[in-house]
Amino acid sequence: MAIAATALFAAFLSAGSAGADPLTIRIGWVQTPGHMAPVVDALSKKHPELFPHLGKSYVMQPIHFNGTTPQIQAQAIGDLDIASQAPSALALAITNAHLDERVVADVLSDGGGDYYTEQFVVLADGPIKTIDDVKGKRIATNTIGSASDAAMRAMFRKHGIKDADFTTVETSFSNMPAMLEGGKLDMIGVLPQFAEGIIGNPKYKVLFTARDAVGPTQGVMWAMRASTIAQNRAAYVDFFEDYIRAIRWFLDPANHKEAVQICADVTKLPPERLDYVFTTKDFYHSPDAMPNIALVQKEIDEDVKLGVLPKPVQISPEYVDLSLIQEAKQRLDGK
Repeated sequence: MAIAATALFAAFLSAGSAGADPLTIRIGWVQTPGHMAPVVDALSKKHPELFPHLGKSYVMQPIHFNGTTPQIQAQAIGDLDIASQAPSALALAITNAHLDERVVADVLSDGGGDYYTEQFVVLADGPIKTIDDVKGKRIATNTIGSASDAAMRAMFRKHGIKDADFTTVETSFSNMPAMLEGGKLDMIGVLPQFAEGIIGNPKYKVLFTARDAVGPTQGVMWAMRASTIAQNRAAYVDFFEDYIRAIRWFLDPANHKEAVQICADVTKLPPERLDYVFTTKDFYHSPDAMPNIALVQKEIDEDVKLGVLPKPVQISPEYVDLSLIQEAKQRLDGK
């Protein structure tokens, strides 16, 4: 009787698990196609064969934020599962918000090899001729503490320019070019999708680049709370298997034309403005979603040294968990 009851109970649990709803994975993103969550979501609707686990063990829900730092609070209150974080935001999440963060995957790298690095631009005939002229001027940032913001402030600190020496204006990257042109800003950061008509135009001047400021960086990475991973680890491995497969599809030159069109559909930009995507004119995306932890640590250490960040933190090994993407890659590649 006891054996029969145990078997019945096990069957009940198995049936309940099989009928469970897929896990909703809420993913923060700031700008796309650099942050790939929205375009991967769009790809899943056009090529569901690339996503064998979607709708079974998980569904994905990209959520837009103005920057990486607002995602810290969203994680803290349980409204976000995967946060896109700059090294500076990661450090703040650990040291200030005391979150049990883990770096789990790459989003994009800035300035590595021949790949794109963010350009910090002024009007050629405007009031800023050198970095020292930034004092007293209106400087754009998408959000304080973002990858762009941290690189910019690092360069300023190297020139003895403190935060109080200029006016910070928070706005979206898409609004920055028009605000510079309209005289509402004196310096902006230019992402690759907004570079056409600005970079190479004698009307504008590149004052410096993110690579000039901080060298090649792991510009943005995905971070999750350890407790979030533990609760649904199997579903997250399924997600990363599908996600890496999707990244590789976007990076394949054979798919470039369709990839550009998907990005155009998502961003509402003309396809000709997006022909740069997934080439060396774009930020670098790892085909294995593998972040460069050494570069994360290097930037955090430099930001602390310059006073951009208030406290040091050692990222590896405590705040790193690459096991999810490693297991996903093993499924795909068999090694």
